[in-house]
Order: sequence, then C-alpha cells, then structure tokens
Amino acid sequence: MNRKEISDHQKLLEGVDDVLDTAYSLYAEFNEAFNGLEPVKFKSYQTKSDFSFEPSEILFKLDREAYFAELIQWYGNNVKSKHKDLIKYLKEEGKLNTFSELVLSIKRKKIAPFIGAGFSTVKPLEYPLWGKALKEIVNRLEDLELKDVEELLKDYKYLEAAEMLLEKDSTQFINYINDRFSLRRDFTKDDIFISPLKLIPQITSGCVITTNYDRVLEEVFKYSSKPFEGFMHGKQPNSRFVTDLIRGDRCLLKLHGNVGEPETYIFSLSQYNDAYGELIDWTRPLPKTLRQIYISHSLLFLGCSMEQDKTLELFKVIKDQNEFDVPDHFAILPKPGSGTKKREKENRLLEINIKTIWYPEEKHEFVEKLLELANDVANNQLKI
Repeated sequence: MNRKEISDHQKLLEGVDDVLDTAYSLYAEFNEAFNGLEPVKFKSYQTKSDFSFEPSEILFKLDREAYFAELIQWYGNNVKSKHKDLIKYLKEEGKLNTFSELVLSIKRKKIAPFIGAGFSTVKPLEYPLWGKALKEIVNRLEDLELKDVEELLKDYKYLEAAEMLLEKDSTQFINYINDRFSLRRDFTKDDIFISPLKLIPQITSGCVITTNYDRVLEEVFKYSSKPFEGFMHGKQPNSRFVTDLIRGDRCLLKLHGNVGEPETYIFSLSQYNDAYGELIDWTRPLPKTLRQIYISHSLLFLGCSMEQDKTLELFKVIKDQNEFDVPDHFAILPKPGSGTKKREKENRLLEINIKTIWYPEEKHEFVEKLLELANDVANNQLKI
C-alpha cells in the first residue's frame, strides 16, 4: 500500500469517525456517568505525551453492542431513580391505580388533553387568567363607572362581568383580547417550546381541546413536527372538526375562539347562550362536538380550575341522560387545603367520570413531573 492509498483510506475513515462521533455525543449524560474520574492512558512511541481516552469512548468504538447494553441498563436505572419520589407520593396519596389508568389511556392513544389557562401563565408567556384579564380591561376603561362590574368580579361572576364590559365598550374589549393574547413577535422557539407545554405532543396523537385564545399550542405542536390538521374555533360555523375527530386526525378545538378572529370569541353570557343554547342545544356545533369527544376519548384536564362552568354542566347533562357509555376522564389538580373542599370537589367530578390526581398546593412543577412519568411508563421505559 502506497502513501496515497493510506491517505485516501485515512480520509474515508475520518468521514466514518465524524458520523460515529455525532452518535456518541448524543449520549453525553451516560458517557459522563460511565467514565468515572480518570481517563485511560496509552504511551506514545513518537512523543513523550500519553494518549488519553475516556472509557465510554473506548467501549463505543471497540464493542458497540456492549456499549448500548450498558446504556440501556443505565437509562433504566436512571429513569427509576428520577421518578422514585413521585411514585412514592402517588402510592401515599392512593392515586397510583388512577395514574396507571391514565397511562393505559395514553398507550391506547385515547387521551385528549384539555388545556386551561394555567398552562399559558408560565414564563415567559405570562398570559393572564381570565379574572385578571377582566380586571385589566376595567383598568383600561377607568373613565367609566364600573362599580357593578367590580362587584361581579369579586363574586367570580366572570360571564356577567364580561357581558357588562362588552356593552360598555366592545371596541376596547376586543382590542384587548387581540393585543394581550397574541404571540409576541420577538418570541423564539425557546420561549414557546417549554415544559410542561412541550410534553403535550408526547402523550397524544389526536384531539386537543383548550379554553385559551392564544396560539401557543399550535406553535408547540409545529415545533414537535406534529402540526394540527383540523381546527374548530369557538362559534366557527361549517367546521369539519367532528369528521376530522372521527377520522383520527390531529385536531385542535379552541372552545373560546382564536385570537385575531373576533367572530369566534365566546366570553360573555350572551355569547355562551348563542354557542350552547340557553338550554343545551345538541344541534349546535360546540355542544355536538364536545359530546362526541366526551363519549369517545379520555380527557386529561391540565391547567384547569375545574370549577363549575358551561363545559362541565354539559358533561353532567350527558352523564345524567344515560344514553352513552362514558369513558373515564382525568384531571391533574392542586390539592385543596381543606379536606372538606377536596372531598366535595372530588365527588362532583366523579359524578361526571372525571378522576382526580392531586398534587401539593402551589407546587405546580408536579404537573411536569407527572407528565414525564406518564410518558416514560407509556413508552415502556419504566414499570410502576
């Protein structure tokens, strides 16, 4: 073999090495754990310096089968360690069986996440909850007499308060929604593709429901390479959403409308009545669509208060009519401080087939941990 052949062979191997180095770098966390403190050293024939290699690098290059066997074993142990305290908490709370049922629904691709405003309040998004939003609108209309509205807000009568504000100045109200709930132009992928939002595409391949006006979910699913294929926005007429839903397409139902489309908005009492009927009208698009989801999917409520509202009232009507077999649904919620409040809320939700998984009050990071655990178990990375 001459020098040119050796040089050509070296270049070929360098190309292979580039591919292997890229693959090796994917497992940096494992490599660091495997390496220990000291690299392996070899004497050089040419210089007084030693060659130095990490143990993981040697194993990867010389026996890839053994490397990946060690990687799989380490990953399993690491996953167990990561979730150990959370699994213990679920056992202590008596919620491990409920959690296992949730995981089974994820495995069967039956979960439809129902995303509330709580998921859009995280930094750097910081969209307001609806009560705060209404107060901000009141501040914009400071030149008007709004004591009646302020009293309604104190009593959490948000539909009635929104109705009065809309009557006072619909232009300012709608402009506030369009402005406050739009995505900031300076937001990057790193600002939007954040936990726990980025975990949602990992647990569902079909329908997602949200009460939020913003377009965060659309962006999160786009960044996950799972863009939505079908949409229904609030009072939007002539939607093919139910057809998309039955077909199994990835589709998004925005119950209260889509920012920038005022004709789809639902936030006042009259708009709710128009969308649902004063008595629920099953011929109207929203009630019909929600009923189809409620009887065909397992909803997972995230970032929702689960206080009584039009959606839960609708589910109660369906359950009481006893015309359909209703699957189990799930809600991940902060545990109320009072045992009585916890029991009453749990009972009210159980009446409409919604099982609760409680986490410690104010410790909202538990939601992300629970979703990560559910995803790992659903993907057979861990048994509980």
